[in-house]
This record gives sequence, structure tokens and C-alpha cells, in this order.
Amino acid sequence: MRSLTRDRSTLLAAAAGAILMSGCAPSPASSEPQGPTLAIDQVAGFWALRGPDGARCEVSLANLLIDGVRPVLVENCAIPAATRGKSWRATANGFEILGADGTVVLTFRRSGNDTFEATSGGFTLARAPVA
Repeated sequence: MRSLTRDRSTLLAAAAGAILMSGCAPSPASSEPQGPTLAIDQVAGFWALRGPDGARCEVSLANLLIDGVRPVLVENCAIPAATRGKSWRATANGFEILGADGTVVLTFRRSGNDTFEATSGGFTLARAPVA
């Protein structure tokens, strides 16, 4: 027959360990903003970026964290600001593309269900079909 005292001690030790572990959990990646943001799946994916002069890029925003950041892949690009993008993070109204040093390269706000517009520079972003 098991001791009731030993069972309570085991339960208390497990509870104390869980409390201590929750206080030691790693903080979110520094590239991830704190507070309410758009859902990652509303931003992640394959996008067509267009500049005000008609220049275009293909932009892929990863839906996963790698080394604490969400990677950006920019291809077939004639927009210099976009080519500096290495990662991205969601914001309350859209998202930001960040350079290799973590500085904001472009900031976008949601303008429609599958569209975003840059807060400056006249760039637009529309969800691109995946072929």
C-alpha cells in the first residue's frame, strides 16, 4: 500500500517543477513583436510585390521560425529595398520586412483580404498563385 504522504509529496514536487519551468521558458525571438499582431498564416505565403514604376518581385514569407526569425526569400526582383529583406515579422495591421541587421526595410499594412500596401514608397503586395 502506497503512502498518502509520499503521493502528496510527489504531486507537490511535480507542481513546483512545472511552476519553475514556466518561469524559465525562453522569451519570444527578438524579431517577434510583443502584443496583438495579424495571424502568421494571414501573412505567410507567396506574394507578388509591385513598385509604383511597375518593377516587380516574387516574395516568399516563411511560416516558420529558423534561428529565431521568419525568413524571406526574394526572387526575380527589380526592387532594391526588397532585395535587402532577410526576415519578416507580423504587426498589428500588417507586417515588416527586416534586413540582415534587423532594421525595418519595408512596412506593409493590410489593404484587403489578400493585399497589402507599403506605408511609404507606393509598393503593393498581392497574394500570388502558386504554379
